[in-house]
Amino acid sequence: MKDSDPRASDKSRKEQHDKTTSTSGGLLAGSEDLRQRLYVYGQSAVCIGVCGGIAFGLYMVFRRYATETDVPERVIRTQQRLRGYLVNAADGDTFRFYHVPAWRWAFTRRPAERSRGVAKQTICVRVSAVDAPEMAHFGNPEQPLAREARDRLLQQLRGRAVTIKPLARDQYGRIVATVTYRSWLVFRHNVAHEMLRSGLATLYRGGNAQYDGEEALLAQLQDDARRAKVGVWGLKGFKTPAEYKREHRR
Repeated sequence: MKDSDPRASDKSRKEQHDKTTSTSGGLLAGSEDLRQRLYVYGQSAVCIGVCGGIAFGLYMVFRRYATETDVPERVIRTQQRLRGYLVNAADGDTFRFYHVPAWRWAFTRRPAERSRGVAKQTICVRVSAVDAPEMAHFGNPEQPLAREARDRLLQQLRGRAVTIKPLARDQYGRIVATVTYRSWLVFRHNVAHEMLRSGLATLYRGGNAQYDGEEALLAQLQDDARRAKVGVWGLKGFKTPAEYKREHRR
C-alpha cells in the first residue's frame, strides 16, 4: 500500500485555511463597510434633523401673524412675546394689533386706522386683567368715562412699539395678553397697571381671568385708585363693566 504524501496533505490544509481566512476576511470587511455606511447615514440624518429644527424655529420666530386666528396655540402656551403696533381701539381694553416680526421692523408700513380690511391684517387683543367701561353697542348706551378710557389706551400705545405677551384665547377668539410699551427706550410700562392706576378700568374677575402672576399687585392698584376716588371711582352710583354687562344681558 502506497503511503500518502505529507507535503500534499499540508498543501491541502493550507489551501483550506487560506480559503476560510479569505471568506472570514471578506465577511469582516463587509461588516466594517456596513458599519461605516450606517454611521455616515446616521450622522446625515442627525444633521438634517438639527438643521430642519433650526430652520423651523427661525420660521416660527420670524413669521408674521396676520390675525388672531393665525396665532398658534404653541405661541400662547409658551407665552412667546410679539412686537408690533396699535392700529385702532374699540374701547379701553380691546385694540387691533399689527404684528411685525423682528426682521421686518425697520421697513414695515402699518395699515391706516380706518383702512379697508384692517381686521384681516391685525390681531384683536384683549388687555389682560382689566375691564374698561363699555362703549355703546348693540343698542345699549355707553358707560360714563368709556371714551376717556379708550382715549387713555390710545394715548399710551399710539405711535409706539407695543409688545404683547399672549396668555390665553377668550370666548370670542381674541388674544388675551399682557401689553407693555417703552418710553424713552428705557422705561417699561404695563397698560393694565396704567388703566387701573388712573381709575379708567376695573380688575377683571370673570371666567378665565388672566393676571400673569400679578393678581395681588393689580388688586392693590385698584384699591389705591378707589381710595383716591380717581376715574370711575369718583362717580356716584357707578356700575362696574361686569355689572353693566350682566344688566344688559337680560
